[in-house]
Amino acid sequence: MASSWRSPAERTCSACDFTETRSIRGSSGAGARRRRRIRYSSESRSNSIRSSPGSGRGSIPGPSTCRRTKDFHCWPPSCNGRWRMQPVGIRLDQPTTPDGRAHWLVAPRLRTIADEGERHASWLELFFDLVFVVAVTELSHYLVVDHSGGGFIRFAALFVPVFVAWQGYMAYASRFDTDDLAFRLAYFLAMLAIAAMAVLIDDVARGAHTAAFALAYVVLRSIMLALYARAWRAVPEARALIRFYGGGYSLGVSLWLVSLAFDTPWRYVVWILAQLIELSLPPLSTRLHRRIPVSASHLPERWALFTLIVLGESVVAVGIATSGTSWGFSSAAAAVLGFASVAAVWWLYFDRQAGVVLRGSTMSIVVYSYAHIPLLLGLAAMSAGMRLVIARAGADHLGSGASVALVGGVLVYLLGLAGTRTVVVQGPHRLGLSLKLGAGVVLLALIAAEGVLPPVSVAAVLAVVLAALVYADRRLLSRIG
Repeated sequence: MASSWRSPAERTCSACDFTETRSIRGSSGAGARRRRRIRYSSESRSNSIRSSPGSGRGSIPGPSTCRRTKDFHCWPPSCNGRWRMQPVGIRLDQPTTPDGRAHWLVAPRLRTIADEGERHASWLELFFDLVFVVAVTELSHYLVVDHSGGGFIRFAALFVPVFVAWQGYMAYASRFDTDDLAFRLAYFLAMLAIAAMAVLIDDVARGAHTAAFALAYVVLRSIMLALYARAWRAVPEARALIRFYGGGYSLGVSLWLVSLAFDTPWRYVVWILAQLIELSLPPLSTRLHRRIPVSASHLPERWALFTLIVLGESVVAVGIATSGTSWGFSSAAAAVLGFASVAAVWWLYFDRQAGVVLRGSTMSIVVYSYAHIPLLLGLAAMSAGMRLVIARAGADHLGSGASVALVGGVLVYLLGLAGTRTVVVQGPHRLGLSLKLGAGVVLLALIAAEGVLPPVSVAAVLAVVLAALVYADRRLLSRIG
């Protein structure tokens, strides 16, 4: 929502009584005085009019004494007196009633490129993201306990509902966010449902409490359907898109309910079918999205924030593993090398992330979003591998499962990162793809050699490979950008 200054602000010199008046609105009175004064000040600068200190009451200093750095800063008084400024507040524009009170309920409105341009994440969206920390932590903890082949499959399968849940709410907020009472309460209820799913992840992976997990997901998706029903009534131009997503989500909810009639492992099969249906909705609706495109900068920002949350789990993993291990040179070295790898992974994703702009096609948004599935899976697996390598720092070998979690997690992350870079037109250049693929070959060799390398050596080679990739990627970016 756009921010604006409140009532006119005045800065008055205590020595010469020169007053600058600022106003945000209106074409007469204070607003007109502000425009005339700013225009006069600009002319003074362009004509290099200089006034020495103390040259007269209310005189405006020239460029030699002006320290103005921003549009809303006024020029210092030429008499070197102090400014007295009235307190100025900042408010968010909200729909109001005739008596000036904000509405509790605001009908959803369509947010597109045409009416708002660049948009940033709201405070509610950031708060909503925090609950997914619990889910990612539980997934990572499960992989620490069970890093067998079956453990990796269950880890990936349980990550998908978390991913789909976050993606669905992110997409809705990108188009219909009103931040009113109904919208906030819906998101708070969704956070409770996600938290319930998160605490059940470990049990579900072992075949327990699967019905409770399914019901939590049904509640989560039912809230989403209620939000879309509200948008259906308020935004007629988006009804075709809402109908498509509402039908797909309804079918998915029905399958989750039907799964309650089956025992495991057939219940998992129904879950997979429901997830495939929901994952197919964005690529099958590109024509509908094309009619009402969303902000091209908002989506990369939201994915970056979610990536940062998952990456934060790796930092937590290093701290937890270090505190739970007997302190020694090997464990300390493994912790330092692990943190260096996390920092390099952060660098590869977020360096120049602010400049990322997606290609114009709707399919580019789909590719960019779905490339984050392996990217985020790799980060979550890497955090589990960090805990394992620190805990086993003094052992002769790290073990195949732990090596796949750590090194394989980074490899999958790089593949996902390469996928995101194929659909950008600004930011990190596509030529960096070859660097990431080359690093992936080295990481495959490192996984194969884990049987002859101690854990600290595996962590050291991984950190060196990532540091070299950061250096090469940075050099490439500096040459082309």
